[in-house]
Amino acid sequence: MNREYTARIHQIPDTEDCAADSIPSPVTRTGIKKKILVPELVSMTKYLFSSDYGNMRLELYTYLNKQLKTGNLSRTVGFKVYNKIINKEVCNFPDVIFWKIDRENFYSDVEVKLLLQSSEGNKEWNGVIECWCSFEEQFNCTIECLYDRSDDKHRNGLERLSPFLVPYCTNKRMDEIAEEIWVKYGMPEALVFPNERSAYELARRMGLDIQYLPVYDHNGIDSMIVFEDTMMKIGTDKTEIRADGTKERITETPETVSIPAKTIIVNTNVVKRGYSSFNIFHECIHYELHYAFFRLQSMPCNDVRLVKTIEIIADETKKYTDPIYFMEKQVNRGAYGLMMPATDTAAMIVKERDKAENCRHDGERYETAGKAMAKTLGLAHFRIRARMIQLGFIEAKGALNYADKFLIQPFAFDIESWKSEEHTFVIDRKTVTALCRTNEELAALMKERKYIYVDGHIVRNLPKYVIPWNNGTVLSDWANSHVDDCCLRFVRQYEQTRLGTYVFGRMYYDAEYVKRTLFYLEDMINRQHLDEIDAKIEYKHNFPRTFIEAFDMLMRKNGETRESMAEKLNTSVRSLREWLTEPEKKITADLIVVVSLLWQLPDWISSLLMERACIHLNEYDRRHQAFSHILHVLWDRGIEEANSYLESMRLEPLNF
Repeated sequence: MNREYTARIHQIPDTEDCAADSIPSPVTRTGIKKKILVPELVSMTKYLFSSDYGNMRLELYTYLNKQLKTGNLSRTVGFKVYNKIINKEVCNFPDVIFWKIDRENFYSDVEVKLLLQSSEGNKEWNGVIECWCSFEEQFNCTIECLYDRSDDKHRNGLERLSPFLVPYCTNKRMDEIAEEIWVKYGMPEALVFPNERSAYELARRMGLDIQYLPVYDHNGIDSMIVFEDTMMKIGTDKTEIRADGTKERITETPETVSIPAKTIIVNTNVVKRGYSSFNIFHECIHYELHYAFFRLQSMPCNDVRLVKTIEIIADETKKYTDPIYFMEKQVNRGAYGLMMPATDTAAMIVKERDKAENCRHDGERYETAGKAMAKTLGLAHFRIRARMIQLGFIEAKGALNYADKFLIQPFAFDIESWKSEEHTFVIDRKTVTALCRTNEELAALMKERKYIYVDGHIVRNLPKYVIPWNNGTVLSDWANSHVDDCCLRFVRQYEQTRLGTYVFGRMYYDAEYVKRTLFYLEDMINRQHLDEIDAKIEYKHNFPRTFIEAFDMLMRKNGETRESMAEKLNTSVRSLREWLTEPEKKITADLIVVVSLLWQLPDWISSLLMERACIHLNEYDRRHQAFSHILHVLWDRGIEEANSYLESMRLEPLNF
């Protein structure tokens, strides 16, 4: 049904979760496995305890025995300790938690579990040994203190680090960090004056030099930053497209040159000098945020070609972590934050949007605003559009879209239908042709002209949705304002292009979504003789106004009863009745997600159900963000996969 389309799209998502270190699944939903590269890296935990690296285990034992000898251990644990010695027989170190202090320094909170002798017999005690660590020149670790883990000592104002010393930063936090960098390096005027946002000047103030060099055998690397003196091969190495569309690789014999520490290299084989600001901002974020990671790996620069890798068969039922990808998401967001600081840019978007006149819908308003901003800021349309979406203006997905290299008409949609990055209503002719070759269902729809290609969309071919225009066709005003109701939705899947880089590389006709939507509309279609689009509009209009009525209607449609649903929800029929009667007291977002997964509700129906329960998902709440992803992307994948996703986001499983 959903066969693989193998042509490459190579589009970086506009918005990715900067706080998640798991990689997107590059496995197709048809079950075809894909080999991916994952890095072989040293974790900070291994570094602390391995004899090949920091080898702190002996020092930790020495510290604990000193605390025992001086009586400090007894005072810390709250009882007289009678142990003669602390060794591996009575002590182990279950975990280590890391906290960022600044660019070069961090805390390592080593959890310690002790079996201590007391007047009342043996007692287990859980504590934390606080260590101050640094990679300023070489690795240094100073043991600071010991405290009871139950004291719940917080690191106020400090970012937690992953085991590979990458900070867990939300998207909002990355925007804040970018603004803090402008202030930290003496350029606060850049926060409000676009002309002051010089990537070259920021790099200089950070103590970084910039060199424009043709990096040889670069594997698509745009730029990199050097932390210590190193050698590098340079020389012409690029791909050019001939007039007939074929590609030709042009190379010359490389030479090896010396690159001094604290240098940003812009690869001129890939990036033109006049368009390098984003790359420089990108490397500035790496320098500020990820220095400890690269020092931990003993890397002289952030050239991913230096990272040892292994090839694995990616299993879509498992989650894999990749610190390189984790960092790349953060620096891309941070680079946008430096180029267009969040506070000023959000205000500019609102100002330009509100100035837009004679617009049919939000798509046109954001297109007008985006064009004005592109002119003021001197930036490309795709940068402006991406930043609008990053800052929460989801309606901008209908603006500044290109298909077949041409700017298509702006359009509007119900934002609940397009919250996911993986989904799109925009497609070009070349992709349509390729999909029709591999997907019989889509090919049949197009051949029978039930749907036709119009201005970047595949739309239902009826006079109320498409109208003649200049020897062609365009979307009607209604269709242009409701593309999610009359145009086919497609799913874009991630593909790994190189280590740490995942882009949208394959596109699928979302047939299962269409079929499941028709499942809920079939009664109305048959009873009122409506087409599926009018039926969807009527379904929304007639959707029960109370939660209990909505629940019961969907329950019956899925062949369930109160008794069967109570069993699936691990409760009694009486309790379920109480939940339904008082949803404002008993119904939670977790429960709505569970029910939506059980009934495979398309996102537009689960949104209606959420509304009837008077529950609003807060876009700034990480758990709610995860729920939104589940309802829009994993809606037909079941509870187990939803919980797997929550686990990968370091969130609790669904509670019902």
